[in-house]
Parts: sequence; structure tokens; C-alpha cells
Amino acid sequence: KIIKNLKKFIFMLPIIKTKDLSVIYNLGKTSESRALSNVEMEIYPEEYVAIFGPSGCGKSTLLYCLAGIEDPTIGEITIGGKNITKFSPLEMVAFRQKTIGMIFQSYHLIPTLNVFSNVTLPQIFIEETLSKRKEKAKELLQRFDIWELRNRLPGELSGGQQQRVAIARALMNDPLILLADEPTGNLDSRAAKIVMDLLTELNEKDKKTIILVTHNPQYLYQGHRTLYMKDGEIMREVRNPRKKDVAPSIIKRERILLPSEIEEISQRYPFLSEVALQAKLLCQYFLVKYEEEEIKRLENAVESFLLNHITKKELEGILNLPFEEGGVGFYKQTAKRFITEMETIFAEQQFLRERIEKAPEQVSPLTLKVQRLRKYLLDGYKGNLEKPEELFRLEKFIKMRLENKIDRTQFQKHLSLPLDKWGVGLSRRTARDFARRLEIVLVKY
Repeated sequence: KIIKNLKKFIFMLPIIKTKDLSVIYNLGKTSESRALSNVEMEIYPEEYVAIFGPSGCGKSTLLYCLAGIEDPTIGEITIGGKNITKFSPLEMVAFRQKTIGMIFQSYHLIPTLNVFSNVTLPQIFIEETLSKRKEKAKELLQRFDIWELRNRLPGELSGGQQQRVAIARALMNDPLILLADEPTGNLDSRAAKIVMDLLTELNEKDKKTIILVTHNPQYLYQGHRTLYMKDGEIMREVRNPRKKDVAPSIIKRERILLPSEIEEISQRYPFLSEVALQAKLLCQYFLVKYEEEEIKRLENAVESFLLNHITKKELEGILNLPFEEGGVGFYKQTAKRFITEMETIFAEQQFLRERIEKAPEQVSPLTLKVQRLRKYLLDGYKGNLEKPEELFRLEKFIKMRLENKIDRTQFQKHLSLPLDKWGVGLSRRTARDFARRLEIVLVKY
């Protein structure tokens, strides 16, 4: 019983922890630049965590620091309870051989060695016996369906096959942690799916802790959490509600958020551009009774308008034009209402983007956003919120939605609950309308 409780306690501790982690190039010079800035994070055993962000945001630098390939300028990295920033070069090599498996975008296979020799290489360095090296390599190559390719050189393989060889090599020493740096960056969609399915299997079946660096939003829902990076910092964390959180519930997780509606849509339509996703969300707000072809035409027209390929007048013309003539087939009044409400949404987004970010220091930008959004929702409301408590709670739930502490459904539920049950007391119809209107305004936020 003591051993069982001890194992449970150890599992509750993070396997990876960083503190004040910074990487600064040309420190103290006029050309000084920060690749990482005071990064603090915790990753727990058997978690699958994605690090997401644009090129140059620092996500690969963070991964290389965790692997011990790059030294941080400031800060600490603790892996398995050991501060690896204090390791000597030899200690780091020994630690990495047994603890970390690396998967790179460019495979990094040795071109003059065949597949079998590439895969067995990690165990040569730890002086494993030849028979055990062969046994382990055969097991992995068969599992990844590339055993018949064992005598080929890397240049004779497809990109997907090379990446599977690289994954097998990373697993030879049975590491606790797999670090994957854009592992599908050079692959077509079919090969990419095979690789990503392998990572999921290694996490769920083999219980490997996996950290995936990616700029592709379609892969975010394969993990338990996503860390969003920008300019060398972790801006926020989003939990995947479709997966059971393996991190201990006793740990405070203030930064863990729920996915926003635009993120949900990006999972259903992973290959759409950001503008196309905005067009789809805008159209979904207005459309519930139209056929798929009509919706598709509307989305294309709105996307063209967002890209400034057509004017507002031309957009209205497409909405009014009969379906048989290539238009959407809206009634004239419906088309005008659509454009009017769309302009209102754009005006709100512009306000949030330009004015709130320039708010006086004594008033936080978040407070101004909440107040402005509360006024926006109530402007079209025919009823009355007369009690201060009603207004206070409305602003409270708007703030929680902005911070992604509640999702759209929870926001709507809070608005419709009676006052004596800690709600706002709105009708279900009004609560649903408020939730839809707020979600549209927050497309970019």
C-alpha cells in the first residue's frame, strides 16, 4: 500500500517543469533579441501537449532547451526531478540517451546507413548487445510497417517512411519523453496522418509523454493541452475537453482555458484559411434554414468581401441575385439586415482592436472590453436590466467568456439561470441570442 501511494504521489508531480526560462541572443548588445522570455510551464507524466504558434515565436527553441540541445541564458529546466541546466556535457548526453527521444521535421537519418543501422544506432552508444539491438529494432520496424525496408538507404524511401524510421530510432532506448518538432512539416496529408496517429498511439497505449511543436491547428485536438506561444512567451493554455485531463486536479491550473468557437471550427475545417474560417462563422450565425449550396455561395461571397475583392454594394448584389443566376437568393430585406449586422460586428471588432488596446493605464483593457461588450449586447435588448446585481453578473460572465474560463454553452446557461440561482435571469431566447452575438464579435479575440 505504501509503494502504491508513493507511485501515485510521484505521478502527481510534473515530469517537466521550467522556471523563468529565457534564451537571449547577443546579450547586452544593441542587437540583443529574446527567443524565449521567462517561460514557466509544467507537463505531467503521460500528457500529450502541443506547442502552437507562428514561425519565429520560440516554440522550437523551447523544445531544444527541453532536449538539452540548447542552453538557456537564464532559468531552470527540471525533468524527472533533476535540474538539467546544471548537468555537465557528459551528464547531459547520458541523461538524454535514456530519457528523451527526438523526432525532427527533416528526419536527420544518416544517408550512408541503411534503415536497420539507423534505427539501432542509439543502442550502440549505450553499448547494448548486438542481439538485443536487433531484437528491439525488428520489433519497432514491424510495428511501424517498415520491416521490409530495413536494407534500404534513407534516400530510397518516401518522406513518410523516413519519418517512421526516425520515430523508431527515437524509441530504441524506450525514453519517457518524446519531443516532436514539426514532424509532418515535409509530408503529404496521408503520410502526415499516419505519423500523427502513431504519436497518439504512443501516448495512449505506450504512455509516453509527448510534446509536439506545430503551427498546424488541425493537430491540436490530439493532445490534452495546447500552449499558445507568441514572441517567446506562452500567452495562454487551452485544455482539450474531448480528452480526460491526466494532470492532477489538486494542481492549480489558472491558465488552462476552454477552446473558443473559432478554434472549434478550425478543428472541423482544418485546411481553411483564417479569413475563410471567419466567413464560415459569420454565416453560421445567420443561417439555420438554408441548403448547403446556398450557404457555400454565401461563405464565398463573404470571404471575397473580407479579402476586399468585392465592395459592399457588390456583396449586396450577390446576396439579392436569384440562386438560379449564381447568387445567394436572399430577399432584399434579408440581404440588408445581413450586411447591417455584419457591419456592426466589424465596428465592434475595430473598437476592440484600436481603442481598447490604447486604454488609460488605470483602466485595464479587459475591463473596457467587458463594459463595451455589455453595452453592445444590451443595445438591441428590448427588456430591462434594472438591478445592479443583474448588470454585475452579466459583466462577470462576459469577462469569464473573454478569458475562456467558460464556453459558449456555459455562458448561455449562466444568462438564463434565475437570480436566486446565481444567474442573470434572462429568457432562454435572449440568452441564446446574447451568446451568439458575443461569439461573433470574439472571432479574433
